[in-house]
Amino acid sequence: MKLRWKSTRHVISKCRDEKGMVFIIAIALVAILALVGSTAVITTTTDIKISSNYKNNVQAFYVAEAGYNRLIGEYINSPNNYISKADATGMGLSFTDPSTANFGSNAAYWFPSIIYDNSTPPAYVDVESYGKILGTNSITKIKVRIRAVSSLFNCGIFGDQGVTLSGNGKSDSYNSSTDPSASTLLSNGDVGTNKIGAGSISLSGNAKIYGDAMVGSGGNPNTDITTSGNAAVLGNKSAADSPKDMTPMADPGGGTPETLSIAANNSKTISSGTYRLPNINISGNADGYINGNVTLYIDGNISISGNGKLTILSGGSLKIYVSGTASISGNGIANLNSNPKPKDFILYGTSSCTSISISGNGNLYGAIYAPKATASITGNGNIYGSIIGKTISIPGNGNVLYDEDLNNFIEGTPKEFKVIAWKTIES
Repeated sequence: MKLRWKSTRHVISKCRDEKGMVFIIAIALVAILALVGSTAVITTTTDIKISSNYKNNVQAFYVAEAGYNRLIGEYINSPNNYISKADATGMGLSFTDPSTANFGSNAAYWFPSIIYDNSTPPAYVDVESYGKILGTNSITKIKVRIRAVSSLFNCGIFGDQGVTLSGNGKSDSYNSSTDPSASTLLSNGDVGTNKIGAGSISLSGNAKIYGDAMVGSGGNPNTDITTSGNAAVLGNKSAADSPKDMTPMADPGGGTPETLSIAANNSKTISSGTYRLPNINISGNADGYINGNVTLYIDGNISISGNGKLTILSGGSLKIYVSGTASISGNGIANLNSNPKPKDFILYGTSSCTSISISGNGNLYGAIYAPKATASITGNGNIYGSIIGKTISIPGNGNVLYDEDLNNFIEGTPKEFKVIAWKTIES
C-alpha cells in the first residue's frame, strides 16, 4: 500500500494570516481602551475643575452675603454710621479688593459702592458687596438695599401689659404712601403685647383683628389670646421671640416758651418752630392752628374738649412730647393736608405720662407712642396710624387702621435694619 502525504503549505499560510489578524485586532482594542481611558481622564479632570469652580463660586456668594451682613452689624452696633451716611472706609471696611483674607482664612469681601438715600436719616442705602475666594478667579457681586426699620410703630396696636378690644371695632391696615384714602385694606393690622397669661389679648363683642395677634415671649397664644361672641383673629396667633422694647421717649429739653390755652370762640395759630408749653387747653368752640412744621414740649397735660379742635393746616406737621396726661375729645386733632398721613402727627408720652384718652367721632391721623400710659379709645372715629401704650382698651366702634408706611418712619436712633431687595450683578 502506497502512503499519500497531504500538503501543509496552505494550512500553515492560513494560520499565519489568522495570527496577523489577531495582532491587528489586539492593537485596535488597546487603542480603543487607551482612547476610552484618556477620555475618562479628561472628563474626570474637567468634572473636577467644574466642581471646584462651582464650589468656589458658591463660597464666594456666601462670602458676599457675609459682607453685607457685616455691614448691617456695623449699623446696629453704631447707628450713627447709618445716620451720618458713613462710607466703607469710615466704618473700617474695605472698598477695594483686599490682598489678604478678611473672612475666614481664604476669603475676602469688600464694598465698592455704598450709596445712601438723600433724606436724613436716609430711608435706605444701596450697597454693592463683593466676595471672593483667594487664589481663584471666583468673585460674586451682590447689590442689596438696606433699610432702617421702625422699632416704635411696627404694628397697629401694642399694649405692653395687655390689649382689650370690644364693641364693633377692628384692627386693619393700609399704606398711606400709595393709598392715602385707605381705599384698599391690607389685613396687616397686627396687635401685640409683652404680657403672657390668659386674656393678655382679649376680644369680645364683634371685635376683629384683620392681621396677626402676638403675645409675649414664652406665652401660649392658644390660651393667652381669648375671644368671645363674634370676635375673631383673622390672621396668625403666635408668641414673640423676645420682648418689644418699651423705652419711653425722653423730653429733648429746650424750646421757646409759648402758651396754648383758649376757650369760647377764640383761636390761636402757632407757626413753624420748637416750643415749650406748660399745658394745652382747648375748650368750647376754640380753634388752635398749626401752621408749618411744629414741635411742642408739654410739661403738663393736654386737654381738648367741647367743640374745641387743634388743626394741622395744609403743608404742616405736629410732633408733641407730653409729660402729663392727654385727653383728646371734642373735635380732636384734625389734619387738613390734602393726603393726610399719620406721620403728620406724632404724640410721644414721656416716662411720666400715665394716661391717654381719645374719644369723639372724628378721624385721627397720627401715631401715638406712650409706653407708660394706659390708653383708652372710645367713640366712633377711626385712628389711622398706630397706638402703643402700657395697656390699650378699645371698647367703642372705632377702628385702628395701621399705616404700613410707618415702618419707614425713623425717630431717634434706628435699632433694626433689614434687606428689602437684592440681586446678583453680572460680571
